[in-house]
Amino acid sequence: MKDKKALIFYFLMTIVLLDFGNHLKRIFENSYISNKISNSIFSILVVNNTGSAFGMFQDKTMILAWFGILVVLVIAFEVIKNISFNTDKTELLSLTFFSAGALGNALERINFGYVADYIKLNFIDFPVFNAFDIMICIGIFLYCLCLFFDFKKAKKVKNEGN
Repeated sequence: MKDKKALIFYFLMTIVLLDFGNHLKRIFENSYISNKISNSIFSILVVNNTGSAFGMFQDKTMILAWFGILVVLVIAFEVIKNISFNTDKTELLSLTFFSAGALGNALERINFGYVADYIKLNFIDFPVFNAFDIMICIGIFLYCLCLFFDFKKAKKVKNEGN
């Protein structure tokens, strides 16, 4: 194990984000709120999705669920073996957001046979999505930032060495 503090942060924050996503789902699935919030920017529209992003892999719910869990296990292994709380904070945060989103969607698929999507953007033609999808996107964005800045840092070091 590289850093116990990183592992504790990863697991605790994943649980907090999972709980947050589940609370949002319960709020938006409430029949009183559902379909009542709508403006030019977004609407609350509850849709049961048996596929993945953009409607791919429809009715492959269990395959998607177990794939999500496998991805989370691989990420947890990466955190255990290679992530340091003091030097890799942004990477750790990105992996935490991604894991919480993937695990949240996977658990919904296992428990209900679908993922409840409920946020619809009205200003663009875009699929309905949920808080766990947002967490996955935040995780990917932060991880890409880490890769970009690591690349720039490595290039700078290489140029200084010449």
